[in-house]
Amino acid sequence: MKISAPLGIALSFIFVIFAIFMEGVSFKSFFHFPALVLIVGGTFGVTLASYGWKSLAQSIEILKRSMQESPTDFYLSLFLRFWERARKDGLLSLEEEARKQTDPLLQKGIQHIVDGSDPKTLEEILVEVHEEEEAKEIQSAKIWESASGFSPTIGIIGTVLGLVTVLENLEGGTRVLGQGIATAFVATFYGIVLANLALLPVANHIRQWSSDQTKRRTLIIRGLLSLQSGESRRLLSERIEPYLK
Repeated sequence: MKISAPLGIALSFIFVIFAIFMEGVSFKSFFHFPALVLIVGGTFGVTLASYGWKSLAQSIEILKRSMQESPTDFYLSLFLRFWERARKDGLLSLEEEARKQTDPLLQKGIQHIVDGSDPKTLEEILVEVHEEEEAKEIQSAKIWESASGFSPTIGIIGTVLGLVTVLENLEGGTRVLGQGIATAFVATFYGIVLANLALLPVANHIRQWSSDQTKRRTLIIRGLLSLQSGESRRLLSERIEPYLK
């Protein structure tokens, strides 16, 4: 599992909390449950309204997938094994290998090779699968990025609501007025923190992960096409080596 994203987000929150304590401000001053409900619930609501359940669920699923390690260094030995078997027993012998693979693109490509699809058809099918997956990943990053834009705005709404409450209770005195204004601005604080310390980093993380997945899928496509065309071992290696991490 990749720990850089959750670790970075956790460290950001820790340093914010540490800064609050360094300022000598009571941590209770920064905890206001109604404001928290407004920011989290409001951000979720407008994001759902913007993209719908299906896209939102897909973005969460892609986030989960992006937390998993996806090395590519083993692909060289994998394709060389395919090459050895195809050279010895023919391309039809790769059908057994197809059943062993967990990667849908690799499995689909090997199956089409075994079925005798021509190179142009095979390339078109694999590229279409790649482009569809890439579009889903880009859309997911966009959803998280949009949520990071909604959050601070909803925080401002919360602050306005808080200030209206303060203005309705001006007879409480200076101390009460100061506490009320401070509480009102907590909503803006929550909105900015959620956007910049969680939602935006998640969007950037998925975008970077998607770039890595594009390289991985390109590696698979090049390897399969080289395998189907019967290129030499050396040429097969040269086709996929630029995409290895």
